[in-house]
Amino acid sequence: MRYGDFASLCERSPLPVCRVFGDAVLPSCHLKTYSAGSSARFVNIPDFVISIIAFLAMLYLAFRAHRKLAAVGRREITLLLFFYSVTLILNLVGSDFIFDTGKANKWLGVVNTALEVTFFWILLLFGGVGFQYIADGSFGSILMFVGTGTVIFIAMGYIAADTAFGISSGLKPKASDPFYSPGLFTIYLVFPLIAIVGFMIMQSIIVIRFLAVRRPLLWLACSFICFAVAQVLMFAASKRMCNGTNGRIDGAFFATLLDSAAVFCIYGFWSAITVDDSDEYDNVYKY
Repeated sequence: MRYGDFASLCERSPLPVCRVFGDAVLPSCHLKTYSAGSSARFVNIPDFVISIIAFLAMLYLAFRAHRKLAAVGRREITLLLFFYSVTLILNLVGSDFIFDTGKANKWLGVVNTALEVTFFWILLLFGGVGFQYIADGSFGSILMFVGTGTVIFIAMGYIAADTAFGISSGLKPKASDPFYSPGLFTIYLVFPLIAIVGFMIMQSIIVIRFLAVRRPLLWLACSFICFAVAQVLMFAASKRMCNGTNGRIDGAFFATLLDSAAVFCIYGFWSAITVDDSDEYDNVYKY
């Protein structure tokens, strides 16, 4: 596979980013479709169900994190979980529905691509919260998360939109090579790996250098394993699963399930290395 070429990737797996290229590149195995209105078709019921369950679970974890009043990074992880919840819902629309208007599908691909990249940026920022370069929960910390996240979302959205619609004619693939986009390939597939590795390294340093326990590293390892297996199933096994089930399920279902499990493990890791000693707030709900 050539670096920057989405043709083989999108033929094997139903990546949301593939919609940026329009209907010209689609998975070789199509899931069964169901009518969802006059201009849309519903294509992935299992992924739809697991996305809703994961969305509710993330909101519950965000609520629990918010109530740990004395825990380091509680506001930051609440933002992380909330943002992942938004990503789940928009990925649900962008992956589980096909619209008859090609432009609508492209825009969904653009938004989903920008959201996913932004999530990994926020994950990377969250990895540095424990070093306390900026006081956690402070205005500066929240502004850094929200402000830089907004900038990344706009920048990544522009790159994806330029690739899809040729806004500046600088990033849109050539007609002779319509699925070749090194820039989009880098921000969508390479940057998330860098962010994950950076997050893992920073959290491992915090545990090894500053904490007396090592058990939380098991949460970190489980998170990495869940994410890695999700990618394997999405990229390497999705086509086989789709063919083997006659178009009833593909890698998107397992990717959503395991990615959500990875985020849950990140919450478990954070909860294991933080202590909420605000006994005076027991049985009292505070915002």
